[in-house]
Amino acid sequence: MIDLKVVSWDGHAINDGSNYVAGIGGGPEWGLPPVQVRSAKRRGAWPLVASIERPGHSIVLIVRIVGNDRRTLRDQLLRWFDPEDEEPKRLVISDLDDSNGRYVTAICTACTPLGVGGVRPGAEDTFNIILSVHGDVRWRSTTNDTDTWGITASGQTRNIVNDGTDDAYPVIKIKPTSAKSGGYAYRRFAAITWLSANSAGRYPLIITLDTQTLITAGKMQADGDDLRVIADGTEIDRWLYGINTTTTKIQVNLDFQPAVSMTLKTGIDATGSISSIEVNEDISRMPESGILLIDSEVFTYTARVLSEKKFTGITRAAKGSSMAAHTAGTSVRWLQHEIWLVYGNAAVSAPSTDDRFEAAFDLSSSSNTSWVYSIFNDSDRLRAGGWQPWGNISVTSNGGVYTDTQRTLASGDFIVIGAWLDTFHSNAYGWYLSNPCGITNVTWSDGYKRRAGDGFLVHCMHWPRGASWWEWHYNPTSPTMQDTWEAWSYSGTAFDVSETIGIAAYFYPQDVEVGGATVTLNSSETPGVSVLDELGNYSLNATITNTTTGEAIKIDFVMSLDAELEIDCDTGTVTYLADNSRQMAAMSLSGEPRRRWLRLVPGANTLRFDDTGTTGVTVTVEWCKRYY
Repeated sequence: MIDLKVVSWDGHAINDGSNYVAGIGGGPEWGLPPVQVRSAKRRGAWPLVASIERPGHSIVLIVRIVGNDRRTLRDQLLRWFDPEDEEPKRLVISDLDDSNGRYVTAICTACTPLGVGGVRPGAEDTFNIILSVHGDVRWRSTTNDTDTWGITASGQTRNIVNDGTDDAYPVIKIKPTSAKSGGYAYRRFAAITWLSANSAGRYPLIITLDTQTLITAGKMQADGDDLRVIADGTEIDRWLYGINTTTTKIQVNLDFQPAVSMTLKTGIDATGSISSIEVNEDISRMPESGILLIDSEVFTYTARVLSEKKFTGITRAAKGSSMAAHTAGTSVRWLQHEIWLVYGNAAVSAPSTDDRFEAAFDLSSSSNTSWVYSIFNDSDRLRAGGWQPWGNISVTSNGGVYTDTQRTLASGDFIVIGAWLDTFHSNAYGWYLSNPCGITNVTWSDGYKRRAGDGFLVHCMHWPRGASWWEWHYNPTSPTMQDTWEAWSYSGTAFDVSETIGIAAYFYPQDVEVGGATVTLNSSETPGVSVLDELGNYSLNATITNTTTGEAIKIDFVMSLDAELEIDCDTGTVTYLADNSRQMAAMSLSGEPRRRWLRLVPGANTLRFDDTGTTGVTVTVEWCKRYY
């Protein structure tokens, strides 16, 4: 090697001159390996390049033993370069004066003495070592460069110089240090536990909050326009009932995977940090990183050990919760979503919501264990928790279902659910409701029924879990008068847990409808909801632009003052360092799609920070120089 020299392998001095001498053979230490082109053939024209493949890169390392204790040094070298060791390690080189250290990560695939087998007699103490590069084939600086940027107003810029010969991909840490003007001043974490073994899509649930106290204290607008819900980093639709009361209801829709049942194997003390949480059950269905709830304390974890049923990388008292003691056998709940209630912004108007997806049940009188219906769905049939028809919604032909009283059709909200037949036949028409948490009772109210002949058959029914067919919990009696609408209702006893209930008309020319229903849900599986104590909030809504390249990233995240959000443009991760939680939804690219989020090109780069209302933010930019 003319310009550079080998320094170490996995921290071991393999070119110290007294024990070993090493160099790179088979070509220069600089440059890039070739790629393979995949072409798309065209008739009557030359092919186009469809894609390129990177077949990998190998480095040939020549190491010679020059120390006196050759046997010991040889054994040591073979341990260092073990082809069966699958862990990637660093090969470090530098300039001849030991400056400008740089590395690649590689795996040893061969370590062969040159003198073995007559390859080069007398060279038994010289080894030909082949290293397969793991990941980036460019050399990277062994020492990262760091720039700390104190920002006092939106629109400020910073000049950063990348002294490498190729693009660098920075790690950017954003720490707000003083409150911004505007934005949402407060937040509360909502711990929502899904307890059902079934999955759910757009499941409607209710969060209860005392807004009266907040409004009286001047922390929230009197109409609640600034009360927003952030789910996994994104604002979602919410619907309010009872604003400026102690029991304001906030309805949201969320998707859930089947619950994972877990219990604590070893108790946790009331104070002190812990490195892991071990449970008694299989955790293979749990995500690689996530949020746990034990009693009232929230934990985050960054990794799991499946064979040991253990979560690691633990942060205690996360999301504004407090440390507490937890005994062995206590339930460990998986919080599938990171839900924040944010408020305290006097400048915002009511959010735009897509009311097609609002819950069908009456928010005023419903809870997470009881859904009360006077409207059952609407013409879009998209309402969360809405009833669905068996049969066509129609009042023509020989039978169907209808949505307004006494066999008429509603133009919007379905104010009744009704079924009818005009002739005797085997079809059944009706309505059903499913709930993955299970249903244990239903009362039917404001009903009407009519018969057109002597026969009348209507079933109010449920399908118990594990059963092979419906069971009837009530059959409305035949109307006393033919062709006369008669009122009916039913309030009965609980039945076995069922995931679907329904009402249907069978066989005979007849009508049946209800204008109200109260559905009791299986309380042991309905979601648990608790709102934690209030925290101060910093609404980060920033754009960081490299004006040299025109590339920009947008960051939208609610966080605490003096906490840090880390955007790693090299590994493509976003982490809230206060609890080491992944926050990928907090960042998005601005402009055209690209392979890398934000680059620092060789030479000078000018970064610009934009976030209206900024008064104090520290941005730390750390990067590793890269070389050909």
